[in-house]
Parts: sequence; structure tokens; C-alpha cells
Amino acid sequence: MPDDETQTPTLNRGGAARTPARLPAPQLTGAAEAPAPWLLRLIAVGLVLAALNLRPAITSLGALLEEVRDGLHMSGSVAGVLTSVPPLCFAVFGVMAPRLARRFGAGAVVCAGMAAIAAGLVIRPYIGSTAGFLAASALALMGIAVSNILMPVIVKRWFPDRVGTMTGLYSMALALGTALAAAVTVPLTSAMGGSWQSGLAVWAVLAALAVLPWIVLVRDRTPAPGTPAPDRSASGQASRPADAPALRITRSRT
Repeated sequence: MPDDETQTPTLNRGGAARTPARLPAPQLTGAAEAPAPWLLRLIAVGLVLAALNLRPAITSLGALLEEVRDGLHMSGSVAGVLTSVPPLCFAVFGVMAPRLARRFGAGAVVCAGMAAIAAGLVIRPYIGSTAGFLAASALALMGIAVSNILMPVIVKRWFPDRVGTMTGLYSMALALGTALAAAVTVPLTSAMGGSWQSGLAVWAVLAALAVLPWIVLVRDRTPAPGTPAPDRSASGQASRPADAPALRITRSRT
């Protein structure tokens, strides 16, 4: 049986053999090209820096909570509300992360999340009111919530062959950031003159550094490395595969 490259000659009216014109080969949708090594290294650095920033906004406040209460004349009930803000923000804003990632790209959302953490950490110590302190804390926690959800997405997207290694790396960085903020916030505050505002705001520097690696991925819309590009309809819109129905979390037994 001839293969696809075999051309079967036919006879024209004069009896001479002629070869039909070769048809153009169909364009196949293949896997995305492998990313450059420098890009993977940059994303790995971004993962570590992002993970380091996922807890200091919470644990640094715990170390200086008494000073914050005295400085803002915060009642015990309001302080109790303040300690409940992190899980509330994780629940409310974490749900938004997958939809935001589909719309803007996971890298862009993480970049915005790091910027929100930096802004919230800078604003909240100097805003001068309890309501403002809570609002700025919520801003930082919003960035933490969406970034926390998207870390595994980034790992599976860019490191499909090293999921375990990269997951362990960012998990270790997350634990390091948690412990570091709890351990050194008070000594840092003392070294900076005993101002609790400076002791809380200093962690914005680490968050600002974490923004830089993610700027490269702000406009990234490419398919994950090693996965087929999505088919597109005549209108140019990506079409959903027939065997991948939309997942409704409320109908999922899991």
C-alpha cells in the first residue's frame, strides 16, 4: 500500500504519463515549543520569591499585634476581627483566582498579586485608622489569596516534568517566609527605632522584589509547554474539546 508521499501517475489524452500536483500537507497542531532555559530559571526565581511573600503579612502582624492595638487604640473585639480577616480573604478572593487566570493569564495575576501585597504592606501601618488598617490588610491578603491558589498552576504549566521538585521548592520557601517573618519582625522593629509601623512596612520590600520576575509573564497567553495548542473555530475563538465539558464545582461529588 503506498504511503502518503507516493504519487500515482495518470495518463493524459496523448497517452503520456503525468504526475498530479502534490497537495500541500495539512497543518497539524503540535505541542508548544519548549521554553528557553533562562525563562525557566526566571520563573523558578519568581516562584521562590512569591512563596516567600505568602505569609509575612500575617505572621509579622501577629508578632506586633499588641503594639498595633495600642497605636490604633483598637478594641479587643476589633482585634478579633483582624485575626479572622486572613481566612475570610482566602475564601472570598481565592475563588476568583482561576477565572482571573483564564482571562488575564496566571503570570499576570501573580504579578498583580505581588503588587497588591507590596501596596497593602506599605499603606496599612501609616493609614492611621482601624478601618484603613483593615482595608489595607485585605488588599495584601487578596494578593496572597490569588497567588496562593495559582502557585500549583504555575508549577504544572512550566515544569510538567519536575512537578514534585518545584512543589517542594515553593513549599519550603513558603514555610521559610512564615517562620522568618515571625522570628525577625520584633528584632527588626527594635533595630529601626522601635516603630511598629516600620517593622510592618519593611516586608513590602520583599514583596516589591517579587514583582520583578513576573513582569516578563504579564502578557503570556501561550499554551503550557508540552501540551497541544487549542483548536480554534472559524471566528478565531478557542473551542472546548468535545470530551472536556465545563466543570461545575457545585455538582462535583469530590
